Amino acid sequence: MLHSRLAKLSGFNRRLYALMLSATTFVLSWTVIQPVFSLYALDVGANVVQVGFIYSLMSFFPLILRIPMSLVAERVGRTRMLVAGLVITLTASVFYSLAQSYIHILLVTVYNSLSTGSFNQVAMSTVSDLAPPDKQGDAMGRYLTFLGLGMLLGPAMCSALVEFLSYGQLFILSALFPAIGLGMLLLYSPRLPRREREQSDEESIGTIESLRMIFRNRNLMLLSYCRASFSTSQAIFLALFSIYAVENLGIKESTVALLFTIRGFSNTLARFPAGRISDNIGRRIPMLIAYGLLVISFAIIAIYESVTLLGVALVLYGLCWGTRAVSEWAFLTDLVEPEIKTLSISYLSSVFGFGSTIGSVAAGWLTTIFPYSTIFLIGAALNLGAIPAIISMKKKD
Repeated sequence: MLHSRLAKLSGFNRRLYALMLSATTFVLSWTVIQPVFSLYALDVGANVVQVGFIYSLMSFFPLILRIPMSLVAERVGRTRMLVAGLVITLTASVFYSLAQSYIHILLVTVYNSLSTGSFNQVAMSTVSDLAPPDKQGDAMGRYLTFLGLGMLLGPAMCSALVEFLSYGQLFILSALFPAIGLGMLLLYSPRLPRREREQSDEESIGTIESLRMIFRNRNLMLLSYCRASFSTSQAIFLALFSIYAVENLGIKESTVALLFTIRGFSNTLARFPAGRISDNIGRRIPMLIAYGLLVISFAIIAIYESVTLLGVALVLYGLCWGTRAVSEWAFLTDLVEPEIKTLSISYLSSVFGFGSTIGSVAAGWLTTIFPYSTIFLIGAALNLGAIPAIISMKKKD
């Protein structure tokens, strides 16, 4: 099987690869519909401001759930939480396909937050715990590459199928992927090393003290600012780009999905080598390059209307996104103690969710004041602000 061959090549066990593949299916359930989700919301009666509000809910509820759900995962077991997340994702896709109004979409979005607020940080923490300390960048690169595969394959499927399937049928298709991931997790559930289980059982560091350790870490606070800046700009992009491309530029839905595929491909391509590179030269240089090129990418989206140049911008976007993600998560594992790793991952994911919430709310509101080009330039400025924060990070905290 695929994960057995990968395990032999890399030294990571097949249960770890089964977890990574299940994470791919988790991402696929969303990305196969993501390129046209805003258009789907408009189709059932939402307006542009309401689309922004839907995206804000997608970020807000996971934001408030991530830390509590991580604490629950350490008590009931990570595998159970992962299985529950896939079940919720599967059923949410079916519910989306049945939605007939803006309110229905809101309700399903809130329900799906139980999954999006728990799955990724539990999976990522498990991958990190199963990897050697000197291969954290490698492990994060591999895991995020598998997530990137979902970001690549989903839009590609959407591009190929959106001309033939209705939005509801695309959602039914998206439900198949978490079902596959569920089967893999049940067959090859991840097993933590004994020492990790014992540390978890002992709970040597309380929640309050763990949070104090997180907030006292200067580098981690600067990293939080960077993630909030990026996630705000990305939320603006996700809420508005499809509408802008179809309604303002006259680009076909299938072409918009293809542009998302290009973004997903370059994102996936960057992740594995980014992990290796950051292990060798440090985390800050890849982060600086990524944020610098993100500024250029958003500027191209704002200024040019050519499909070719938009494709170039999204290639850059994907490369920077993949490099930034791997370097940031590997940097986090460098900064925190193993006992608070899961909580730290949840915290940093919540920061991302906070930025996404702000960006989603702002996206709809900004369209009532500025043209789309100005809004995308605001996205460029947000990423520019992360550069001095990265420069000011210390090599050791």
